[in-house]
Amino acid sequence: MTTRMDGVEVKETSGEPARSPGTTVAKSMLMGAGIGIGVMAVMVAGVVGVGVYTNGWHGAVSRAVLSVVPYPAATVDGKVVRLSTYIEDLEAIRNFFEKEQGQAGALGQIPTEDELKTQVMERLVSVEVLDAEAAKRGVSVSGEDIDAEFAKLSAAGGGGIEQQIKDLYGWTTAQFKDKVVRPYLLTQKLAEALAKDPELAKERFAKANEVLDKLKAGEKFEDLAAKYSGDPSHAQNGGDLGWFGKGVMVPEFENGVFSLKKGETSGLIETKFGTHIVLLEDIKKAKDGSVEQVKARHILISAPNIDEFIKQAVENAKVRKFVK
Repeated sequence: MTTRMDGVEVKETSGEPARSPGTTVAKSMLMGAGIGIGVMAVMVAGVVGVGVYTNGWHGAVSRAVLSVVPYPAATVDGKVVRLSTYIEDLEAIRNFFEKEQGQAGALGQIPTEDELKTQVMERLVSVEVLDAEAAKRGVSVSGEDIDAEFAKLSAAGGGGIEQQIKDLYGWTTAQFKDKVVRPYLLTQKLAEALAKDPELAKERFAKANEVLDKLKAGEKFEDLAAKYSGDPSHAQNGGDLGWFGKGVMVPEFENGVFSLKKGETSGLIETKFGTHIVLLEDIKKAKDGSVEQVKARHILISAPNIDEFIKQAVENAKVRKFVK
């Protein structure tokens, strides 16, 4: 770690009076003192750094240095995960389990200290990789997005979420938004971007068209759903979605299904989940003749699973860890 201290440069001009020997000596001493202070700062930071890594970070001096000097807990493809961030998150999760362990059986088995450290480190590395992958694809979330999502959480919790966050994690609302809400939203947006990525879609489309060809050749929809569908909750029952009305499914899927006739099979329908093939089995109409509900089956050729995608990206990243 290199600490830079810039001295004050004094320019001499032809119209400037000559300096006395005393002035020159004083200037040299001042510059020398500046260099000495800079070297001392590096030495102090190095000594404290050794203490932080070997003896812990609970002392006032260690905390003060950590707030200024970006000691790494890890590096991910050269980007630093700050030790101060690691400590914040570790203390937050410790605090959470301490607060919640009084609720008998609510959390199951509480992780050990080593398990907590591993989980915190893995999450921070994953978030760093998430940020890098999102940046590659021009994916981002705005402050307005984050505030809107936080408002939803607050409303769902009946208000008072700020105090709950402080009590459970020791975080401010701003920290919670940055550490939890922002990565959550970025993950959702990256998943949508991956589903639309033309390069990643080529293999998916080829597989979906292969399934369509099998349907046209007379193979049963239910059998193909069980064999090919990436929807684990419905694949084994032949892709049966049961009855549903409008407003239940994502818009792209709903528009495709409600445009079909009874007994008709769709072409390829794209959603953020991947590529769907739908069989409309039955229709219920309202008294005015409009479609009220439909009964359908589907085969999903999945888009890349975002969790698996990030996991693979982490495995491919160059990660160095400086804490156990």
